Amino acid sequence: MSKRLENFYKKIHNQRNQIPEYVSIIIRPGKKLIDVKIKKENVNILKVMAHDKKTSGWFLHSIHIPLKNLGLSYNAKNKEILEYLSQPNKITSSKPTKDYVENILRKYIEILPEKKKHFFKTERFKKKKEFKTGSQLKGF
Repeated sequence: MSKRLENFYKKIHNQRNQIPEYVSIIIRPGKKLIDVKIKKENVNILKVMAHDKKTSGWFLHSIHIPLKNLGLSYNAKNKEILEYLSQPNKITSSKPTKDYVENILRKYIEILPEKKKHFFKTERFKKKKEFKTGSQLKGF
């Protein structure tokens, strides 16, 4: 991960900062990120675009939503946050945030929890396994 992205994560997940606390949804992680762009969407939602060393072009790395937009406090657990992210109808404090989460779910199927506090990933984050059926030649 690039230094700039690490510093960004430290800022938005630190309780002592003036910045509101964020929920991070990782869309597509990059192994060797060269550059990162942080774009502010409406209602303080942040969108991180990244450029990987192996691939050409920019891709959507992650989305960061303030906990206040979901109507939750910093002490909220991942289980509580996941309910709001998987069922956007529960988000009553901010209609634009509700629409944004619905759009994420439409594009990326489902939001799954991750081990770190306030970090999540999407269904498309996981690699799909290919199962081969039938008789296979040796060495294939």
